[in-house]
Amino acid sequence: MMKTGYFPGCSLHSTAKNYESSTREVLKALDVQLEEIPDWNCCGSTPAHQVDHLLALALPARNLAQAEKAGMKEVMAPCAACFNHLRTAEIECAENQFTAKKVQQAIEMNYNNTVHVLNILELLVDRIGIDKVAAKVKKPLKGLKIAPYYGCMLTRPAKITQFDHPTNPVSMDKLLTALGAEVVAWDSKTDCCGAAYVLTRPEVVIELSGRIVYQAKEVGADAIATACPMCMSNLDLRQGAMAKATGKKTQVPVMYITELIGMAFGIPNSVLGIRKHVISTAPVTAKIS
Repeated sequence: MMKTGYFPGCSLHSTAKNYESSTREVLKALDVQLEEIPDWNCCGSTPAHQVDHLLALALPARNLAQAEKAGMKEVMAPCAACFNHLRTAEIECAENQFTAKKVQQAIEMNYNNTVHVLNILELLVDRIGIDKVAAKVKKPLKGLKIAPYYGCMLTRPAKITQFDHPTNPVSMDKLLTALGAEVVAWDSKTDCCGAAYVLTRPEVVIELSGRIVYQAKEVGADAIATACPMCMSNLDLRQGAMAKATGKKTQVPVMYITELIGMAFGIPNSVLGIRKHVISTAPVTAKIS
């Protein structure tokens, strides 16, 4: 049994509960035990780093200090934004003693930077391994064309994420192939969906997310796979607004990578939470025997 620290973040306990349920079920099937960080707090997301850099480091660093206090050596954050902010705190505190001292003063806790941060793809591909994932497949995703969408926070900036290629990552592609799906080639796999502007400039979000959805449709994808709750909300929730803005109506299901893995493992859809989507996933689930 493998153990790893776990930072769910705000989204997985609210709007992305199906991401949490599918993540927990998939990792349980892979003999991975998640240990949630005690008394964790919001990582700060977009607002904190736009307002105060020290605050943007202190919020995620407090979580790492809590993990450290609990004896954890690594922490997995499924949310791409949470991963990015936690890893930023880890890297910047490791590289600059003055920064580390200021952060410790801000959180009023000891933080020795002994906890390493992982994203969900790193855990699945690098720690668990593609072969072990493939060995658990009971219902291959044959006949499904999936567009792997990484967004911008899983792989960039490369100095911080230190994971996969910043503009042409392949880890999710490998997972989908192991599940039996056909991975479509497309240019939008690391494009930004505009999540930072979700409240202040929704028209920008609709334009950027629309480009991603329409390209997935153009290349013949049956669905888009993501590992980010904010990307999910923009790509899944706003397809009606995209159609209104462009006059082009299209519906492309958007699914968490863990939902697709769970289906391939034969985990019931009701347990994974697959029905909690705005755009129907029925065209996807119907193809899986």
